[in-house]
Amino acid sequence: MTKTAFKWDEKNNQLNFAVNKKMFKTIAQHLLFWVIYMAYESVAAIAGGVYNGVIATAYPFLINAADFYIFWGCYVWLEKKIRNKPLRITTIVISTIALVILSAYSKIWLSMLAQYQSFSSLGTHERLIAMGSRATYFGTMGVAYGFFKRIITKEREAAQLRLEKVKMLQQQEKLEKQALQAELNVIKSQINPHFVFNTLGFLYSETYKKLPEVGDAIITLSNIMRHALTKNEDGFSTLESELGYIKDFIKIHASRSPSFFMKINIETVTAQYKVVSLILITLIENMFKHGIFNQSTKEATLNITVNDGILHFYSLNFKGGNTMNKVESNGIGLSYIRERLTEEYGENFELAINETHNSYECKLTMPLKTV
Repeated sequence: MTKTAFKWDEKNNQLNFAVNKKMFKTIAQHLLFWVIYMAYESVAAIAGGVYNGVIATAYPFLINAADFYIFWGCYVWLEKKIRNKPLRITTIVISTIALVILSAYSKIWLSMLAQYQSFSSLGTHERLIAMGSRATYFGTMGVAYGFFKRIITKEREAAQLRLEKVKMLQQQEKLEKQALQAELNVIKSQINPHFVFNTLGFLYSETYKKLPEVGDAIITLSNIMRHALTKNEDGFSTLESELGYIKDFIKIHASRSPSFFMKINIETVTAQYKVVSLILITLIENMFKHGIFNQSTKEATLNITVNDGILHFYSLNFKGGNTMNKVESNGIGLSYIRERLTEEYGENFELAINETHNSYECKLTMPLKTV
């Protein structure tokens, strides 16, 4: 509802008159419409030789404009007051007939006053029908205007609600990401990187000469932790570091098993590319989570290549009850991968998962960014 506010300005000792600008704009638009419409009909009357002057043209238009607004207002009022549909329709029809008759006779009476003529000369049957037709015409215009205005208003409100919903979802997603980042920051803050890496370096130097394999495992673990604790503000890591992380990750798990069967092809990439952090390693974790790697007849496959700035990831592993190489998931999962890739690339990526009761196959194709 449009509101008009009166406020006393004590500083200037005067009354400030604040009016909704939207109301002024609407009134101005309606006045402009009626002025243009009246001018149009006046020109048409002059061309037809039936123009009777400004006054004789203006007062019927006042009634026509009243018909325009009264018909719609009457319809809205009856719609609110009468809930019974048959009764409402009947009342609307009767009210419409009454308004048409009232409008026609009002124009005749005003003509009588303006032209000083009798009702018998001006209120002919044909003239009353013509005036009633004009009332019906403008009343129908008013109802149509009201309907279209109501539809447009509802569409705008629906669009606003959709926009607010999208903003709310975006805000919720932002908060979830902030919560995840805060959780990661808390975990990182609980670890003193310098202490950890210095300790691992000491263990490596003490064990490598006597137990080279253990020394290699220690330095590999150090590389994995260094990558995990590296903070990427933009959510990306270099492809080189991500692939190195994957190699070290596989190496650690291979060293834990007496027999390890996995066909690995990770292309050496010399170009400087960036990849979305945690995407590839999460897919690798899914392989190890329930995969079998100690049976030669069920050899796993991992293939990562880059072609013209497009990364191609393919993995296949068989599932079973073996827990020797089972790893705990980082909690991100495939749903996060799809959301993150969609956020970054829209539909310009392909992620296909084919899982059966005894196998797990994954294909990922996505563009890479340059550093």
